[in-house]
Amino acid sequence: MVNGYCDERFVEAKKIFEESIDSGFELGCAITLEVEGEVVLDLWGGHADLDKTKEWKEDTIVNVFSTTKGMAAMCLLQLVEKGLIDLDAPVSQYWPEFAASGKENIPVRYLLCHKSGLCGVREPLDQGSFADWELICSELAKQEPFWEPGTAHGYHAITYGHLVGEVVRRVSGKSIGQYFNDEIAVPLNLDFWIGLPEDKFNRVTDINPDKPGLLQKILMPILLKLPKSLAPGSLKMLFDFTDPTTPAGAAFNNPKMSMQTGEMEANTAEWRKAEIPAANGHGTARSIAKLYGALAIGGSRDGVHVLSQETIEMARQTESDGKDLVLGQIHTRFGLGFMLGTEDVSMGPNKDAMGHGGAGGSLGFADPDNKISLGFIMNQMHPGITAWKTATDVAESVYKTLNIS
Repeated sequence: MVNGYCDERFVEAKKIFEESIDSGFELGCAITLEVEGEVVLDLWGGHADLDKTKEWKEDTIVNVFSTTKGMAAMCLLQLVEKGLIDLDAPVSQYWPEFAASGKENIPVRYLLCHKSGLCGVREPLDQGSFADWELICSELAKQEPFWEPGTAHGYHAITYGHLVGEVVRRVSGKSIGQYFNDEIAVPLNLDFWIGLPEDKFNRVTDINPDKPGLLQKILMPILLKLPKSLAPGSLKMLFDFTDPTTPAGAAFNNPKMSMQTGEMEANTAEWRKAEIPAANGHGTARSIAKLYGALAIGGSRDGVHVLSQETIEMARQTESDGKDLVLGQIHTRFGLGFMLGTEDVSMGPNKDAMGHGGAGGSLGFADPDNKISLGFIMNQMHPGITAWKTATDVAESVYKTLNIS
């Protein structure tokens, strides 16, 4: 059963959302879409548990993985606006220890667009280490980049948040979770946290790992036994992800994170309470759409300033574009902390929209050209290009209704 509000113009979009749940593609999810700052869709449905004994409620919250990265970017960009951070100044100007191992000239800009070469930690890490802020930041500060900074880009899956967050902490004196809460979430009355308070745990639905298809179940054990040199093309990516000495392996497999039902680190109290600003934001679709809605209509709403129009335009200009050294050479494009659309990654129908998707299917974006914003969250992860299907299918229907190509 789907609950919530739907503007009568968008009944087809609502049907798409309902079908995603009724078909079993989604277990439980919520979506909010705004046009010109007004909510036109605010829907939720499905279940908050695998046994389907608990309904997804209006105030259900969930971990949104990398959708958190956009929130982290807004924190740093606010400090840029205030004149406290220069994007082209060396990171070491604000974080002196960062200058080690030849990194003294890496500019702050590279942290936001995945060009720093610090996509992962080289030293072996124990499980749960990403919750240890000081440990991760000290490791990143002392190590050499995986590639020459600025010459290429590769997705900084989790280290992005520590890199950006430590600069925010050094400049503002606040952890990035506290900064986000004080300067953005509370003023806008957002139901979103980077570092979830324990008194919100009763509203959280667990994340469930994606279900591998039969072919994947059959082929994976065979592929992992082949010599790496025999892995052709995109299959080589499978091996890189398992090797922590590669950029992909360091980004996703150091430390190893369990993705098995009942064992997922993202469902533990330690993960939820920690500040992992690239991956552990918790919140509602409504809050994601509301925050991006501010960017879609000029940068302020309800008397609260988020970013200026000039900063928004700067942030959605292309900084990195091309084959991603971490994500198996797929085509990715980044602005200043925000994903931009490509043929492989959708930020909605407008290629110039700005936002960020999260592993398994969550999504938030702002389309300033058409004054549209979207927030989508779910608790059933999906693999590969199917991940953002529900969110993008609903968005495409809304754009079609509005005659926006």
